[in-house]
Amino acid sequence: MLGVPGNLLFSSPDGNLIVLKLAELRPGMENISLRVRIVRLEEVREITTSYGFTHRILDGEVEDETRKMELTVWNERIESFNEVKLGDELILDNCFITSFKGVLSVNVGRESDARIDA
Repeated sequence: MLGVPGNLLFSSPDGNLIVLKLAELRPGMENISLRVRIVRLEEVREITTSYGFTHRILDGEVEDETRKMELTVWNERIESFNEVKLGDELILDNCFITSFKGVLSVNVGRESDARIDA
């Protein structure tokens, strides 16, 4: 599926496959699949949005050979990280990239999938 460890794959609007590294990601990118290594995982916490919605999130950090990047796992996808340990390589499918206070983050949301790369 993913040819080279650490590469990111996503489809352009015309359906062509594009390969990226973490260093090439930009805010607003969506539907990204990637292979990364887990560097840090924190305790699950709750946040309340400015609209009053409460969410559970798991923060962490991932890396490839080009850089490290923040990781945010949302709500029901947190369970897919129950067996994940530091140093594990993961395949993350259908992720999106955000920027909060100038810091880029790979987001694993309701439509995303996460699995250990065996």
